[in-house]
Amino acid sequence: MPRARFTDPELQVVYDCLAPTESGAPADTAETIAAREGLDLAADLAAARRRTARATTSRRRTGSGGRPHDDRRSLEHHAFTLLSRQAPHLRPSVLRARALAWAKVGLWPAETEAWIRAVGVDGAAIARDCRTAGIALSAMNVLLDGMRVKHRLRGGEPAFAVLARAASSGRCLSE
Repeated sequence: MPRARFTDPELQVVYDCLAPTESGAPADTAETIAAREGLDLAADLAAARRRTARATTSRRRTGSGGRPHDDRRSLEHHAFTLLSRQAPHLRPSVLRARALAWAKVGLWPAETEAWIRAVGVDGAAIARDCRTAGIALSAMNVLLDGMRVKHRLRGGEPAFAVLARAASSGRCLSE
């Protein structure tokens, strides 16, 4: 493939930097990339290998595969604990179902707690839709046409409709 030539020297330098090299196949390993770039990463790569080896051996010893399912299960347990404190009147089977829904949203534990306070124990779908629409947790108390965002969402107004209402009134809900 012929190499592109530009009349602007600055553009040529940028192209030369970003264009793929004509040296052949791409590098398969970090060592190959480091050697090609003239970097001495032997100590860093050895440390990374040791960490990986240690993590693999400890997983084998404990029997844990480090699967995402385990992470979701711990998020579900955390959500169950939060929900049981917020809604002690709910039966454990209902709490488990709601905790699973909150775990599927994929929030950090502190975020989960804040969203539960903002949109209620049954608001996992609202939190998911808000994140999809780009509505921040901090926007839940913003007044839109005399009603707070969280009350509009709890009342069944879709997240994108709330976002459109905010945009039409010149408000930003993503901060």
